[in-house]
Amino acid sequence: MFFLDVQGTLISDHDKSLIHGAKELIDFLNAKNLPYVIITNNTKKLDFLEKLQQKGLAIKENAYIDPFSVLKHLLKPCKVAAFGADEFVKSLENLGFELDFVNPSAVLVASYDDFKFVDFASMIEFARREVRFIAMHETSIYKKDGRPYPGVGSIMAMLKNAIDFKYEVVGKPSIAFYKEALNLIRRQNSKIDFEDIKIISDDFRGDLLKAKELGMKTLLVLSGKISDTKGLDTDLLDGVYPSVFEFLKELKC
Repeated sequence: MFFLDVQGTLISDHDKSLIHGAKELIDFLNAKNLPYVIITNNTKKLDFLEKLQQKGLAIKENAYIDPFSVLKHLLKPCKVAAFGADEFVKSLENLGFELDFVNPSAVLVASYDDFKFVDFASMIEFARREVRFIAMHETSIYKKDGRPYPGVGSIMAMLKNAIDFKYEVVGKPSIAFYKEALNLIRRQNSKIDFEDIKIISDDFRGDLLKAKELGMKTLLVLSGKISDTKGLDTDLLDGVYPSVFEFLKELKC
């Protein structure tokens, strides 16, 4: 039973192409009827699953989850102050949310590589007013064009350093997200629990640490955010692989 990360695990951070072994891994899991769920912090495209399938990943029905999947259970369409990429904002509008930076019911924060300090000032002001805050995920770092950028988790940590406030998280590595993913994989096998799941990801801090706390087996691939285990507590990992290709070779044995 598997939770499979996407960015840096199944598709390349560099050019969004499939990583060697990704298609074959999904095909193998399907052929052997092994339960799995694709877990991603995508907050840009509502049709991201279809995009992955178009790339050649034969992801089966009820085997995909992203922050939007969790958000719909947490927040009904309302007026929101949304901070993130244009694609994120447009996706929210397509879901029925209305932009309001004066009197929003909630503040939503997603990844973005062009935040301004005026954006952070607005976030702090909303936090002071105790407006409901929702981080779309808590990724610490992500790659774009080969360069590392602070993820939403790092931005929220910065805001917490500026003002003491509470916020909710709908993406990885929140318990809410992993519980929703567990509910989804149980449609394939109702007896599955966290202890039965192996999570495969390129994100040690952003995905695997919380998964380990929940009892999952943690498998790190070095095909994305990081290329070696220097500085990592590898005792918290149950396996390290150059990519999913090597993991698949072992799985077939």
